[in-house]
Amino acid sequence: MRITKVSIMRLIILGCIIPFVLSTIVYYGFSTNYTKGVFTKQGFEQLYGNGIYKYRVLGSSMLLKTYDLVEKFNLPILPHNEGDWKFYSAYFYLNTFFLCLTCITLFIVLGGLINNDFMAVDLPLMFMCCLMTITQYVVVPYDTLSYFFLSIAAFLILKNKQKVWEIIILSIVVILATLTRETASLILAFYFAFNYKEILKKTELFKINQKQRELLIITLCFLCTYFGLRFALGFENGIYKEITLINITNILSILSILFFVSIFILIVITKVKTKETFIFLLATLPYTLALLAISILWEIRLWVPVILLLLILKIPRSINSPSSGMDNLSKIEDSLN
Repeated sequence: MRITKVSIMRLIILGCIIPFVLSTIVYYGFSTNYTKGVFTKQGFEQLYGNGIYKYRVLGSSMLLKTYDLVEKFNLPILPHNEGDWKFYSAYFYLNTFFLCLTCITLFIVLGGLINNDFMAVDLPLMFMCCLMTITQYVVVPYDTLSYFFLSIAAFLILKNKQKVWEIIILSIVVILATLTRETASLILAFYFAFNYKEILKKTELFKINQKQRELLIITLCFLCTYFGLRFALGFENGIYKEITLINITNILSILSILFFVSIFILIVITKVKTKETFIFLLATLPYTLALLAISILWEIRLWVPVILLLLILKIPRSINSPSSGMDNLSKIEDSLN
Protein backbone atom coordinates (compact mmCIF):
# COMPACT_ATOMS: atom_id res chain seq x y z
CA MET A 1 0.00 0.00 0.00
CA ARG A 2 1.39 3.36 -1.01
CA ILE A 3 1.29 6.54 1.05
CA THR A 4 -1.49 8.77 -0.27
CA LYS A 5 -1.97 12.53 -0.39
CA VAL A 6 -4.68 12.14 2.25
CA SER A 7 -2.20 10.45 4.61
CA ILE A 8 0.35 13.23 4.10
CA MET A 9 -2.33 15.86 4.73
CA ARG A 10 -3.40 14.10 7.94
CA LEU A 11 0.24 13.83 9.01
CA ILE A 12 0.72 17.58 8.58
CA ILE A 13 -2.53 18.45 10.37
CA LEU A 14 -2.14 15.99 13.27
CA GLY A 15 1.63 16.19 13.56
CA CYS A 16 2.23 19.89 13.03
CA ILE A 17 -0.78 22.22 12.82
CA ILE A 18 -2.92 20.96 15.72
CA PRO A 19 0.00 20.51 18.17
CA PHE A 20 1.37 23.97 17.29
CA VAL A 21 -2.00 25.67 17.77
CA LEU A 22 -2.74 23.85 21.02
CA SER A 23 0.71 24.61 22.39
CA THR A 24 0.32 28.29 21.49
CA ILE A 25 -3.05 28.39 23.29
CA VAL A 26 -1.62 26.76 26.42
CA TYR A 27 1.54 28.86 26.59
CA TYR A 28 0.11 32.24 25.61
CA GLY A 29 -3.63 31.96 26.20
CA PHE A 30 -3.21 30.98 29.86
CA SER A 31 -0.89 31.81 32.74
CA THR A 32 0.35 28.99 34.94
CA ASN A 33 -0.64 29.14 38.59
CA TYR A 34 1.89 26.44 39.43
CA THR A 35 5.34 27.03 37.95
CA LYS A 36 7.12 30.00 39.52
CA GLY A 37 10.54 31.59 39.41
CA VAL A 38 11.98 29.70 36.42
CA PHE A 39 11.15 32.08 33.58
CA THR A 40 14.48 33.86 33.80
CA LYS A 41 17.89 32.35 33.11
CA GLN A 42 19.06 32.98 36.66
CA GLY A 43 15.98 31.43 38.26
CA PHE A 44 16.11 28.49 35.87
CA GLU A 45 19.76 27.69 36.58
CA GLN A 46 19.18 28.01 40.33
CA LEU A 47 16.40 25.38 40.30
CA TYR A 48 17.62 22.99 37.61
CA GLY A 49 21.20 23.00 38.83
CA ASN A 50 20.21 21.38 42.11
CA GLY A 51 18.37 18.40 43.56
CA ILE A 52 16.83 15.76 41.36
CA TYR A 53 16.54 18.29 38.52
CA LYS A 54 20.29 18.48 37.95
CA TYR A 55 20.33 14.96 36.49
CA ARG A 56 17.86 15.91 33.73
CA VAL A 57 20.67 17.45 31.79
CA LEU A 58 19.53 17.10 28.19
CA GLY A 59 16.31 19.10 28.40
CA SER A 60 17.91 21.80 30.55
CA SER A 61 20.87 22.28 28.21
CA MET A 62 18.59 22.31 25.16
CA LEU A 63 16.42 25.01 26.73
CA LEU A 64 19.46 27.22 27.36
CA LYS A 65 20.59 26.66 23.74
CA THR A 66 17.09 27.54 22.54
CA TYR A 67 17.20 30.73 24.60
CA ASP A 68 20.51 31.63 22.97
CA LEU A 69 18.90 31.13 19.54
CA VAL A 70 15.93 33.31 20.50
CA GLU A 71 18.30 36.10 21.48
CA LYS A 72 20.73 35.66 18.59
CA PHE A 73 18.16 35.55 15.79
CA ASN A 74 15.58 37.73 17.53
CA LEU A 75 12.88 35.07 17.07
CA PRO A 76 9.26 36.20 17.43
CA ILE A 77 8.03 36.36 21.02
CA LEU A 78 4.69 37.11 22.63
CA PRO A 79 4.22 38.91 25.96
CA HIS A 80 3.89 36.91 29.15
CA ASN A 81 2.80 37.94 32.62
CA GLU A 82 6.06 37.26 34.43
CA GLY A 83 9.76 36.68 33.92
CA ASP A 84 11.84 37.24 30.82
CA TRP A 85 9.60 37.02 27.74
CA LYS A 86 12.46 35.70 25.64
CA PHE A 87 13.26 32.98 28.15
CA TYR A 88 9.61 31.98 28.40
CA SER A 89 9.47 31.83 24.61
CA ALA A 90 12.40 29.41 24.69
CA TYR A 91 10.18 27.02 26.67
CA PHE A 92 7.48 27.45 24.04
CA TYR A 93 9.78 26.85 21.07
CA LEU A 94 11.52 23.83 22.58
CA ASN A 95 8.42 22.10 23.93
CA THR A 96 6.31 22.81 20.86
CA PHE A 97 9.01 21.46 18.55
CA PHE A 98 9.20 18.15 20.38
CA LEU A 99 5.43 18.01 20.83
CA CYS A 100 5.13 18.11 17.04
CA LEU A 101 7.83 15.45 16.62
CA THR A 102 6.04 13.26 19.16
CA CYS A 103 2.73 13.60 17.34
CA ILE A 104 4.39 12.80 14.00
CA THR A 105 5.94 9.68 15.52
CA LEU A 106 2.63 8.65 17.10
CA PHE A 107 0.86 9.10 13.76
CA ILE A 108 3.27 6.59 12.21
CA VAL A 109 3.16 4.20 15.17
CA LEU A 110 -0.65 4.16 15.17
CA GLY A 111 -0.68 3.28 11.48
CA GLY A 112 -1.80 6.63 10.11
CA LEU A 113 0.25 6.27 6.95
CA ILE A 114 -1.74 3.19 5.87
CA ASN A 115 -5.03 3.61 7.75
CA ASN A 116 -7.50 6.47 7.25
CA ASP A 117 -9.72 5.38 10.14
CA PHE A 118 -10.47 8.53 12.14
CA MET A 119 -11.58 6.60 15.24
CA ALA A 120 -8.55 4.30 15.30
CA VAL A 121 -5.80 6.81 14.52
CA ASP A 122 -6.79 10.46 14.45
CA LEU A 123 -8.98 10.56 17.56
CA PRO A 124 -6.51 8.77 19.91
CA LEU A 125 -3.72 10.98 18.60
CA MET A 126 -5.73 14.15 19.19
CA PHE A 127 -6.53 12.92 22.70
CA MET A 128 -2.85 12.40 23.48
CA CYS A 129 -1.95 15.73 21.93
CA CYS A 130 -4.52 17.52 24.11
CA LEU A 131 -3.35 15.62 27.21
CA MET A 132 0.32 16.39 26.55
CA THR A 133 -0.40 20.09 26.07
CA ILE A 134 -2.95 20.77 28.81
CA THR A 135 -0.75 19.12 31.45
CA GLN A 136 1.94 21.69 30.70
CA TYR A 137 0.45 24.01 33.30
CA VAL A 138 3.59 22.69 35.00
CA VAL A 139 6.16 24.26 32.69
CA VAL A 140 9.37 22.22 32.45
CA PRO A 141 12.03 21.85 29.76
CA TYR A 142 11.95 18.08 29.36
CA ASP A 143 8.41 16.65 29.19
CA THR A 144 7.71 16.77 25.45
CA LEU A 145 11.32 15.78 24.79
CA SER A 146 10.82 12.68 26.94
CA TYR A 147 7.52 11.88 25.16
CA PHE A 148 9.39 11.99 21.85
CA PHE A 149 12.00 9.49 23.04
CA LEU A 150 9.31 7.20 24.46
CA SER A 151 7.45 7.27 21.13
CA ILE A 152 10.59 6.55 19.11
CA ALA A 153 11.47 3.69 21.44
CA ALA A 154 7.96 2.26 21.13
CA PHE A 155 8.19 2.44 17.34
CA LEU A 156 11.43 0.45 17.35
CA ILE A 157 10.12 -2.10 19.87
CA LEU A 158 6.86 -2.71 17.99
CA LYS A 159 8.85 -3.85 14.96
CA ASN A 160 9.46 -6.98 17.05
CA LYS A 161 12.28 -8.48 14.92
CA GLN A 162 14.85 -5.73 15.14
CA LYS A 163 17.99 -5.61 13.08
CA VAL A 164 21.32 -4.96 14.77
CA TRP A 165 21.37 -1.30 13.79
CA GLU A 166 17.85 -0.85 15.19
CA ILE A 167 18.93 -2.25 18.55
CA ILE A 168 21.85 0.18 18.51
CA ILE A 169 19.44 3.05 17.81
CA LEU A 170 17.10 1.84 20.57
CA SER A 171 20.03 1.75 23.00
CA ILE A 172 20.97 5.32 22.05
CA VAL A 173 17.35 6.40 22.53
CA VAL A 174 17.33 4.83 26.01
CA ILE A 175 20.51 6.72 26.91
CA LEU A 176 19.15 10.03 25.61
CA ALA A 177 15.83 9.44 27.36
CA THR A 178 17.66 8.77 30.65
CA LEU A 179 19.61 11.99 30.24
CA THR A 180 16.25 13.70 29.84
CA ARG A 181 14.10 12.24 32.60
CA GLU A 182 13.79 9.12 34.76
CA THR A 183 10.72 8.03 32.80
CA ALA A 184 13.19 6.30 30.47
CA SER A 185 12.68 3.29 32.74
CA LEU A 186 9.23 2.92 31.18
CA ILE A 187 10.91 1.93 27.91
CA LEU A 188 12.17 -1.19 29.68
CA ALA A 189 8.67 -1.91 30.98
CA PHE A 190 7.22 -1.45 27.49
CA TYR A 191 9.82 -3.77 25.95
CA PHE A 192 9.10 -6.43 28.58
CA ALA A 193 5.32 -6.16 28.16
CA PHE A 194 5.45 -6.41 24.37
CA ASN A 195 7.90 -9.34 24.36
CA TYR A 196 6.95 -11.06 27.60
CA LYS A 197 6.36 -14.48 26.00
CA GLU A 198 9.90 -14.67 24.62
CA ILE A 199 11.49 -13.06 27.66
CA LEU A 200 9.83 -15.46 30.11
CA LYS A 201 10.64 -18.49 27.99
CA LYS A 202 12.99 -20.98 29.65
CA THR A 203 16.41 -21.34 28.08
CA GLU A 204 19.41 -23.55 28.62
CA LEU A 205 21.70 -22.79 31.53
CA PHE A 206 23.89 -19.70 30.90
CA LYS A 207 22.13 -19.11 27.58
CA ILE A 208 19.65 -16.36 26.79
CA ASN A 209 17.46 -15.83 23.76
CA GLN A 210 17.40 -12.76 21.54
CA LYS A 211 14.67 -10.86 23.40
CA GLN A 212 16.26 -11.52 26.78
CA ARG A 213 19.60 -10.31 25.42
CA GLU A 214 18.08 -7.14 23.95
CA LEU A 215 16.27 -6.35 27.22
CA LEU A 216 19.54 -6.83 29.09
CA ILE A 217 21.32 -4.45 26.70
CA ILE A 218 18.83 -1.60 27.04
CA THR A 219 18.57 -2.17 30.80
CA LEU A 220 22.35 -1.77 31.09
CA CYS A 221 22.14 1.39 28.96
CA PHE A 222 19.58 2.83 31.38
CA LEU A 223 21.41 1.82 34.57
CA CYS A 224 24.84 2.94 33.37
CA THR A 225 23.48 6.34 32.33
CA TYR A 226 21.35 6.72 35.47
CA PHE A 227 24.16 5.99 37.91
CA GLY A 228 26.80 7.62 35.68
CA LEU A 229 24.96 10.92 36.07
CA ARG A 230 24.99 10.54 39.83
CA PHE A 231 28.67 9.68 39.99
CA ALA A 232 29.42 12.72 37.83
CA LEU A 233 27.10 15.20 39.56
CA GLY A 234 26.95 13.82 43.09
CA PHE A 235 24.44 11.65 44.93
CA GLU A 236 22.77 14.39 47.01
CA ASN A 237 19.02 14.05 46.38
CA GLY A 238 20.05 11.55 43.76
CA ILE A 239 16.77 9.63 43.80
CA TYR A 240 14.30 11.87 45.59
CA LYS A 241 14.22 14.98 47.73
CA GLU A 242 11.88 13.75 50.46
CA ILE A 243 9.06 11.33 51.17
CA THR A 244 5.80 13.24 51.53
CA LEU A 245 2.28 12.30 52.58
CA ILE A 246 0.78 14.97 50.35
CA ASN A 247 -0.53 12.25 48.04
CA ILE A 248 -2.74 10.95 50.83
CA THR A 249 -3.96 14.22 52.32
CA ASN A 250 -4.15 16.58 49.33
CA ILE A 251 -7.45 16.56 47.42
CA LEU A 252 -5.68 17.63 44.21
CA SER A 253 -3.40 14.59 44.39
CA ILE A 254 -6.40 12.35 45.02
CA LEU A 255 -8.05 13.76 41.90
CA SER A 256 -4.87 13.04 39.97
CA ILE A 257 -4.91 9.39 41.07
CA LEU A 258 -8.60 9.18 40.18
CA PHE A 259 -7.82 10.54 36.71
CA PHE A 260 -5.11 7.96 36.01
CA VAL A 261 -7.17 5.05 37.36
CA SER A 262 -10.12 6.16 35.22
CA ILE A 263 -8.01 6.31 32.06
CA PHE A 264 -6.51 2.90 32.78
CA ILE A 265 -9.95 1.34 33.34
CA LEU A 266 -11.16 2.74 30.02
CA ILE A 267 -8.13 1.28 28.27
CA VAL A 268 -8.48 -2.22 29.70
CA ILE A 269 -12.27 -2.66 29.53
CA THR A 270 -12.75 -1.49 25.96
CA LYS A 271 -12.04 -3.37 22.75
CA VAL A 272 -9.36 -4.64 22.14
CA LYS A 273 -8.13 -6.05 25.48
CA THR A 274 -4.61 -7.51 25.59
CA LYS A 275 -2.45 -9.15 28.23
CA GLU A 276 0.33 -6.73 27.34
CA THR A 277 -1.53 -3.79 28.88
CA PHE A 278 -1.86 -5.56 32.23
CA ILE A 279 1.74 -6.75 32.12
CA PHE A 280 2.89 -3.23 31.30
CA LEU A 281 1.00 -1.87 34.31
CA LEU A 282 2.69 -4.44 36.55
CA ALA A 283 6.08 -3.63 35.06
CA THR A 284 5.54 0.08 35.76
CA LEU A 285 4.74 -0.47 39.46
CA PRO A 286 8.19 0.79 40.60
CA TYR A 287 7.48 4.05 38.75
CA THR A 288 3.89 4.45 39.95
CA LEU A 289 4.72 3.53 43.56
CA ALA A 290 7.55 6.07 43.51
CA LEU A 291 5.10 8.72 42.34
CA LEU A 292 2.77 7.91 45.22
CA ALA A 293 5.63 8.15 47.71
CA ILE A 294 7.71 11.12 46.60
CA SER A 295 5.84 13.18 43.97
CA ILE A 296 3.25 15.92 43.99
CA LEU A 297 0.61 14.15 41.97
CA TRP A 298 -1.28 17.31 41.10
CA GLU A 299 1.32 17.39 38.35
CA ILE A 300 -0.83 15.14 36.16
CA ARG A 301 1.94 15.23 33.54
CA LEU A 302 3.61 12.52 35.67
CA TRP A 303 0.98 10.03 34.47
CA VAL A 304 1.22 11.02 30.81
CA PRO A 305 4.22 8.77 29.91
CA VAL A 306 2.37 5.72 31.26
CA ILE A 307 -0.85 6.64 29.45
CA LEU A 308 1.08 7.31 26.25
CA LEU A 309 2.68 3.87 26.20
CA LEU A 310 -0.55 2.15 27.27
CA LEU A 311 -2.33 3.65 24.28
CA ILE A 312 0.48 2.64 21.94
CA LEU A 313 0.19 -0.94 23.24
CA LYS A 314 -3.57 -0.95 22.75
CA ILE A 315 -4.31 1.02 19.58
CA PRO A 316 -2.23 -0.83 16.94
CA ARG A 317 -4.23 -3.95 17.69
CA SER A 318 -7.42 -2.05 16.90
CA ILE A 319 -6.19 -1.10 13.42
CA ASN A 320 -7.34 -3.48 10.72
CA SER A 321 -8.30 -5.92 13.47
CA PRO A 322 -7.14 -8.60 14.11
CA SER A 323 -3.82 -7.31 12.79
CA SER A 324 -1.09 -6.61 15.31
CA GLY A 325 1.03 -3.51 15.70
CA MET A 326 3.84 -5.39 14.01
CA ASP A 327 1.67 -6.15 10.98
CA ASN A 328 0.84 -2.49 10.53
CA LEU A 329 4.43 -1.36 10.92
CA SER A 330 5.45 -3.88 8.27
CA LYS A 331 2.85 -2.40 5.92
CA ILE A 332 4.19 1.09 6.64
CA GLU A 333 7.73 -0.06 5.79
CA ASP A 334 6.44 -1.55 2.52
CA SER A 335 4.68 1.69 1.63
CA LEU A 336 7.88 3.66 2.19
CA ASN A 337 9.91 1.39 -0.10
